[in-house]
Amino acid sequence: MKIVVVNDLKGKHIRSVSEAVAYAAFEKNIDCEPIDISDLVIDPLKAGTPQYIRKTAEHLKKENAGAVICTGIWGMKLVNAVKKELDGIICCGLISEYSYPMMTDRINMDFYFAAHQDIKNMLVKKGIPEKKIYVTGIPVRKNYREHLGKAAARNYLVIPGNKRVYLLISDGLELEVIEELCIELDKTEKNDYVMYIPTERNGAIRDELINYAEGNSHIQIITYTKKLNLYVESADALLLKPDAVISTQAAVTGVPIVHLALGNRCVTPDSDFFASHEMAVVGNNIKDTINKARRFVEEKAVAARMIQMQYRNVCSDAADKIIDIILNTKKQLVSG
Repeated sequence: MKIVVVNDLKGKHIRSVSEAVAYAAFEKNIDCEPIDISDLVIDPLKAGTPQYIRKTAEHLKKENAGAVICTGIWGMKLVNAVKKELDGIICCGLISEYSYPMMTDRINMDFYFAAHQDIKNMLVKKGIPEKKIYVTGIPVRKNYREHLGKAAARNYLVIPGNKRVYLLISDGLELEVIEELCIELDKTEKNDYVMYIPTERNGAIRDELINYAEGNSHIQIITYTKKLNLYVESADALLLKPDAVISTQAAVTGVPIVHLALGNRCVTPDSDFFASHEMAVVGNNIKDTINKARRFVEEKAVAARMIQMQYRNVCSDAADKIIDIILNTKKQLVSG
């Protein structure tokens, strides 16, 4: 059997979810291929027309798919439009966020994979049958699940064990905000520390960050690495704009999280969910964000409590669960 994962966007975060599912399938000797909606070359303005349905169905049948997993609402809408033409193909919706996706109740998937029991409860309240919903968590790449331990991760990256390590994810942040965070940390952090800032391999903000950090030993710009998981594991605190996938990766790794709200401009259902389950805190402004990050370094019990709540509320084996559910369902259909 082949599994096709239909992605909403070509963004790297959604790609990482589908790649995690594909790798879990590969380990079980199942063929799995991620496909972006744009690769189907179908005009979205013609959604629901006979031509649209025919072309989409033909593409998925050509792939000999036994199951289709959609990573977001637009993927679910696409597959829902052609579902009647996909006889024998299991159609699943993977909800890769910590909120209720709009219009999900208008879509008829065979199964839904939810990030948490709270999300399942939301879906049930919207009228989706409980028996269709599995709480699996959000899939993360295997390297985030295979922990070296903080000391070994730092040793691999040649980071002194006594240095305070902050990791700032620059995705979605303006250069001015990044600079203000660095300045505030430098003003208040009296111990030896380093702020690691991963960025894109190319682009204006990459060049600007490199110029800004030049000559400052406390700021290290990471322009390319396949070991970002080790930087996460090495960190005493992770700062980022709220994002469901990155936050899940961090929670699976076990690192204190500070979500940047900055005057409530960036408060999202994801940050609300993490805060309500004690898996992250929200920094309401630059000073508050840095103070909360520093607290995790200075108060080990606070950091340990958050990591405990992360392990309690996220599933590290989400991808494996999803593949097993699909395989068991397919087996029952064949035997039944």
